Amino acid sequence: MPVGPGDPKDLMTAVDAARILSLSSDMVRLLAREGRLKAALQTVRGIRLFRRADVERLASERAQQARERRERPPGRRRSP
Repeated sequence: MPVGPGDPKDLMTAVDAARILSLSSDMVRLLAREGRLKAALQTVRGIRLFRRADVERLASERAQQARERRERPPGRRRSP
């Protein structure tokens, strides 16, 4: 059952979410199991469907983290 109101057209499969996130569909499923991406619905056959807004939010968070990693100055190396 859906977690809340929403347009069914805003739901997507793990494959669709993977395309937006530039990840594999297996990684999207792992994120769902870990609770980092909430499935809006799970069918009787076990197929998880995700809200477009949730996927886009996660994509934005991942992009921000990548920008922060690129902007971070390199760490100092230890002397041998």
